[in-house]
Amino acid sequence: MHGYHRHNINAPSCRQLGRACSRTTGAVKCARIPLVLRASADTKPESSAPSTLVAGPTFSYRVAAKQATSKLRLDTFLAEQIAAELAAVPNSAQVRGTDKCFGCAADVSRAKIQASIAAGLVIVNGRPASKAGQQLRPGDRVAASLLPPPPVQAIPEAIPLDIKYEDEHVLVINKPAGMVVHVAPGHHTGTLVNALLHHCSLPALDLAPAEPGGVAAAAGSSRGGTAAAAGDGEEDEEADELGEDEEGEEDAQAGSSRLLSNSYAGSSSSSGSGGILRPGIVHRIDKGTSGLLVVAKTETALTRLQAQFKARSVDRLYLSLTVGCPSARSGRVETNISRDPGDRKRMAAAPYGGTRGRTAASSYSVLEPLAGGGSALVQWKLDTGRTHQIRVHAKHIGHPLLGDETYGGGGPAATSAVARAGWPAEQVKASLDALGRPALHALTLGFSHPVTGQRLSFEQPPPEDFVHALEQLRAGR
Repeated sequence: MHGYHRHNINAPSCRQLGRACSRTTGAVKCARIPLVLRASADTKPESSAPSTLVAGPTFSYRVAAKQATSKLRLDTFLAEQIAAELAAVPNSAQVRGTDKCFGCAADVSRAKIQASIAAGLVIVNGRPASKAGQQLRPGDRVAASLLPPPPVQAIPEAIPLDIKYEDEHVLVINKPAGMVVHVAPGHHTGTLVNALLHHCSLPALDLAPAEPGGVAAAAGSSRGGTAAAAGDGEEDEEADELGEDEEGEEDAQAGSSRLLSNSYAGSSSSSGSGGILRPGIVHRIDKGTSGLLVVAKTETALTRLQAQFKARSVDRLYLSLTVGCPSARSGRVETNISRDPGDRKRMAAAPYGGTRGRTAASSYSVLEPLAGGGSALVQWKLDTGRTHQIRVHAKHIGHPLLGDETYGGGGPAATSAVARAGWPAEQVKASLDALGRPALHALTLGFSHPVTGQRLSFEQPPPEDFVHALEQLRAGR
């Protein structure tokens, strides 16, 4: 067994929800309070905003003298300040409930801020802001709440599924790279959930935005049965804020809700979390990852599969191509994994067993050096299932996954690193371009059937794009 990879990484100081907090930029102060705004006659904007708006947290700032310019626009000021404020929010796994109130503020695009201004949710010096381009001056006080995310709907779609096993309780699916697992803001169609609803003859689902401090509600839009989102793991909420690449190799332990087959049509309630719909999803793999995952079709199957993930009795092996070849032919990586304090759309390794993040353990074996040592075919075994776990651990040992732009495995630097042993750089670049994703594949999946108890094991060879990149890196060896 090889030494563990542990490094000291300082986490930002923890600030509890609703507590006043100060910023180090100029004289700006802020306080964030989840609230329900009810517009009164003297504050209601001229636009036809609803009389009751469920808004997210309030952000309050004072314009410092050094911040003010001759053309400091309100929307630009808020976009910069809120983005900086969110970047400093501690890991949601540390401060439970934080993400429930900040989920609607995760999108701080100027367009969303402009819409919030138009809805009367931004106050400047005690008065509703007149327009997004309103000019700010030193000393101006700005209070803003952001509009909640729009309702999310999952519509059944006739998307072909590569089903490796199915009975009345479970499905085992070979997910193609590029398919998002669940429906979420920005991913309303083409997901595995859309395909599952159609395959299981379930109705469309509507999910209202999560209310501050609460849980969003989802319900079937017809009486042909109901479905809801299976909890994805201990860091479920954290994964939900990771943007387009929001999936994660997460263990389903929380179990917020479930997929019910038509035999359970008598049930009419279900729940989701943070504007996400995950019917029957027991665990997830990244959007760019191909390979095997199991889906529950009944409540019993979901509950018992979740218990297996929690007990770490599910067998999972992954194949990857790495930038560079690990010097140790096998090893084990143990770290905590939390949100990257410098980029909320990424995860990062933290000291194992520390207060930041959750513990994560992976074992790896180098199956084959490639490109003269510039790359390698590496097998991974997961002991835990944190968001982006393999990708983070691969980066942590200095060998990010080939094609993983998020964690340093793409671009000119990766091409140069793979080609350093004399491999043609053009050939390496062509392989990266053709792959177009992190080179990661869920190779095997083993679990006990949730009803019969029979041990089921599946193996799915890597898809063509992975095999092509592998062959290119072998060529001329």
